[in-house]
Amino acid sequence: MKCDRVFSKHDCERILNLFENYHVSDESEKKLIETLKQQILKSKPVDAKKIKENIVTINSKIILRNIGNGLREEYHLVFPDDSDLKCRKISIFSGIGSQVLGNKVGTVIKENPNSEKYYMIEDIIYQPEASGDLHL
Repeated sequence: MKCDRVFSKHDCERILNLFENYHVSDESEKKLIETLKQQILKSKPVDAKKIKENIVTINSKIILRNIGNGLREEYHLVFPDDSDLKCRKISIFSGIGSQVLGNKVGTVIKENPNSEKYYMIEDIIYQPEASGDLHL
């Protein structure tokens, strides 16, 4: 099965290193993380300088639109240790975070496997690669 998502080599390296030391007890979170890991392993990572501006990468700030009610909200995609829902910082290992990573503007995702809420990646306000911030 081909992976349609696009990941930067830099993001892949950092995420694969996280998998080594990241332990969870919640079964649904384990499944999300395993699915993301398989997507990354099936992908052909792209050099960070060649990532298109419409692809969500780690540290991107995005606008998600709730398909059901039209509500638009800004989120910052971060590593698990930096997540803070009150500040709209979502982990790459969360239900939404694991799905937006590597996807492009216009992609519709499900909040999590047990939810009926759907969101569309409406816009990317900030993407480190597009801004030349390759160290983030």
